[in-house]
Amino acid sequence: MEETGEPFGTVVIAEQGQKMQERGTDVIFCAESILSTVVPDVVLDATVKNLRDVAIKPEAPFLGIPELRQAIAARFERLYNYQPKWQDEIIVTSGSMQAEYYLMSALLNPGDEVIIPVPSFFFDIPVKLARGKPILAKLNPKKNYLHEKKDFEKLVTRKTKLITLCNPHNPTGRVLTEEELSGVAELAIKKDLYIMHDQVYERMVYDARPYIPMCRFPEVRDRLISVSSFSKVFNMINFRLGFAAGPKEIISGMEMVHAFSSMGNPSLIQKGAVAALDENFEDRFLSETLATLQKARDYAVEKLSTVEGVRVLKPEGTNLLLPDITSFGMSSMEFCRYLLEEAHVACAPGIAYHAEGAVRISLGGERTNEAIDRIVAAISKLRPVPEGKKLQKKIAA
Repeated sequence: MEETGEPFGTVVIAEQGQKMQERGTDVIFCAESILSTVVPDVVLDATVKNLRDVAIKPEAPFLGIPELRQAIAARFERLYNYQPKWQDEIIVTSGSMQAEYYLMSALLNPGDEVIIPVPSFFFDIPVKLARGKPILAKLNPKKNYLHEKKDFEKLVTRKTKLITLCNPHNPTGRVLTEEELSGVAELAIKKDLYIMHDQVYERMVYDARPYIPMCRFPEVRDRLISVSSFSKVFNMINFRLGFAAGPKEIISGMEMVHAFSSMGNPSLIQKGAVAALDENFEDRFLSETLATLQKARDYAVEKLSTVEGVRVLKPEGTNLLLPDITSFGMSSMEFCRYLLEEAHVACAPGIAYHAEGAVRISLGGERTNEAIDRIVAAISKLRPVPEGKKLQKKIAA
């Protein structure tokens, strides 16, 4: 927003696509990271079953209903050998972004610095809202966006309080290695920093690659806040439900912000979410989702890799793809507008994620392959330009 003077780019493109759709244009939406809005039946059934009973009961505790916090704690233990206390080390929020905003508001004093590896989801916004100062640590695409301890350490000052991680990574699709995570853990201990791990794409990894969350490192659990969501893994985006686990004093601060802003989340949607965390259901549902996503990823990478001027790294996880389009001389917003007009596909401009020169494509929808075919056809009409020259939007005859 600061760099372009426009509203958040992903929203701009999505809204333009919706207007085109209202006028009768067949638009495929790949801008927002939504796999599906089809909520699993077990979740819907549990929600409906509890509707009448919950509607007349007292409102939910600020931290969330006990049943859900207990289920979240049990899941952490089952998957990651981490045992947060459900009574005071877990908070249920309206999506992961609310948890991250509450964290920044509770933790940061004016002027406190937060190291944010970029490209990144927009963690800098809640930092600024809390009057903190985001310090952007630029990752190198030529090194596959490697998270290197030495690069982060150079940015630490006496004002640094927190470092953010997103793993699996939005928007690059990277899955961080044990070595990368260990380096961040060492840095946090050495410099007395907190760590926020956004793991909304947890377990969404390909090719049998191991997924290692930050909570697997016991030595940093006293300074770690793990944030996740029901939106990605369980297709529950319209439930607007997320959660965070961390030290009691941090969760207590987040609860204070929660109590005097939204007064908690409705018990009804929390009741429905409990069913999603059943071990057998989650494993089966995730397996089916990943099988579909991996096919979509492979198709997209294969097709885009054949297009002159496009550079694309194969995602290791998430449902996201971040092809580099700098060779065409357009800004990412210009390129996304071109794709919307020419291909009728809405993609997300890289600048929204501190990745100017790239576009983010969300995979997993029912028409993903068709969207990729349209994108490939549209880009094939463009010609890469010599380094340093601006593209005059030539379209091949």
